Amino acid sequence: MANSRTAQIAGAGLAGLAAAAALAQRGWSVQVYEKGKDLREIGAGLYLYENALNALRELEVFDQIAASGVKMTVPRNLRDHRNRPIKLQRPTDQLPELIVMLRTELHRILSERAIALGVDIETDCAVLGAHADGRLEFDSGVGDPAGLIIGADGVFSSVRDSLRLTLEMTELRDGCGRHLVERLQSDAVNQARLEVWNGGRRVGIAPASADQLYVFLCCPENDIQGRMQQPFNLEAWVDSHPWYREYLERLPRHPEERWRPFYNVRCSSWSAGRVAIVGDAAHSMSPNLGQGACVAICNAVVLARVVTESDDVARGLRMWEASERPYIDITQRNSNLYGAIGTRWPRALLDVRTAVLPFIARFPPVQRSMRAAVDHVPDI
Repeated sequence: MANSRTAQIAGAGLAGLAAAAALAQRGWSVQVYEKGKDLREIGAGLYLYENALNALRELEVFDQIAASGVKMTVPRNLRDHRNRPIKLQRPTDQLPELIVMLRTELHRILSERAIALGVDIETDCAVLGAHADGRLEFDSGVGDPAGLIIGADGVFSSVRDSLRLTLEMTELRDGCGRHLVERLQSDAVNQARLEVWNGGRRVGIAPASADQLYVFLCCPENDIQGRMQQPFNLEAWVDSHPWYREYLERLPRHPEERWRPFYNVRCSSWSAGRVAIVGDAAHSMSPNLGQGACVAICNAVVLARVVTESDDVARGLRMWEASERPYIDITQRNSNLYGAIGTRWPRALLDVRTAVLPFIARFPPVQRSMRAAVDHVPDI
């Protein structure tokens, strides 16, 4: 018989570590299995909005986050194909709290917090699937039962697929490369986020640490020249974004990262019995609203809160999904819509996009929908 306060987690990414720390904080005995040989995060920078920052406060790591990242205090500088500003906010709009930081730093902070709380993390240990009665499956066979199983094993989740929870997994028609470049004191983007749209290509630049800028280069899958980011096709990106040559030229010929496609994951349910899925395993989305990691962290912390307070894990997981899924579904759809507008808008109508987008974006119901995740306060 499984101890009701034992948890096993497949995956030591951001969602898995957040869940592990949140459970351990509440007295659970937590074991994490990571298939990689090392405990590390792949990626460049990320945005942490108010919803994620509140969850990180609950995990008692906010001060470290604030010290490592860069707080944004002015609106995003969005510009069009002629380098003209596109103002999506009204002067009276309140800016959400936002910190930009390095993914590797966030991963380090969460892993150290989880370990300090007593979480045991085993690397080089692949999980092949899960059973709804609370057991994980490995190469060596089925493991010991636990009170709670969490699949935080990414887009291609073995836990999700073994329980037949996948409703839809779609490779979207666009993607991006995420890079880090040197940050200089003279950089105009030091206190603000910049995003520039030209045709189907989007360049984003933001300070992510004291000495590094986070640069993302998005384009459709059929943009062969734009997808050439390993090695980096400098000429193609300077041609479409000549105003930002000084930043693009800082990318090395062979960056650490390459262009990767976006995936959309929808599930019939986020749980089966005593097994839950979190993060990309449950709701992978394009990163266009900067909410992929944010909702994963927030959702993992809420999960820990609910199952701890529930006398029945399976029922608690159903309550958790009923509370948290609606706003995440909305965010996923809006992120896809944002990508379609930014990446697949007809080139002949780019001036129309610049003209109409501010009017649409400032419409209150649209704003509320786009901010569904940022403004979400869990009620359980």
